[in-house]
Amino acid sequence: PANAWYLEDVMQASEQGLVSGMSEAFFEPKGTMNRAMFATLLYKLEGAAGSEGEGYFEDVAPGAWYAGAVNWAYENGYMNGVSAERFAPGSTVTRQQLWMVLARLTEFNPSNMTEAQHWAVESKISDGSNPGGALTRQQMVTILYRWAQQMGYDVSGRADLSAFPDNASVAAYATEPMTWAIAEGIISGTTEGLLNPAGTATRAQFAVILYR
Repeated sequence: PANAWYLEDVMQASEQGLVSGMSEAFFEPKGTMNRAMFATLLYKLEGAAGSEGEGYFEDVAPGAWYAGAVNWAYENGYMNGVSAERFAPGSTVTRQQLWMVLARLTEFNPSNMTEAQHWAVESKISDGSNPGGALTRQQMVTILYRWAQQMGYDVSGRADLSAFPDNASVAAYATEPMTWAIAEGIISGTTEGLLNPAGTATRAQFAVILYR
């Protein structure tokens, strides 16, 4: 929509080649950020060319739009398959994958997910638990909030969560980061007017993170 909170950042991220639409006409901002999208986003951040060839996984067709990025992410140790044969391109993004991106944005270059996990713990970005778990909205904003603090960014913005009927469902650890994320427009209420803290992070939210 023309008045969407994320529109300007999505457009900027698209112009910089960090994200693209699901089709020529649609971005699907509320669609879940899956592994195929995340692999493509990673290699675009790196300015790398996708690795061509037959690939490594049975569920990644050589002609798929994300195939080159998946091959590159696997070859460089950023992402592994869920098994020796499957990449699961439609599965959701995990906590450790966000750790990897933020570590690289701070110019620390972990060679694998274990190093990214250690970085996240040592930097107090995350407790390092459940690395393979899908990233929820409250986990995403908490990790991002702590990272912004480490980087010395202004995180003083606060919003009143009482306007959201499900505000009591926000975990204690995520309350302050959530007030900041709402104030900064990093996330907003759902179409039902809820915070939905346990919901999975979306494409629009990742585009905002990347641009900002």
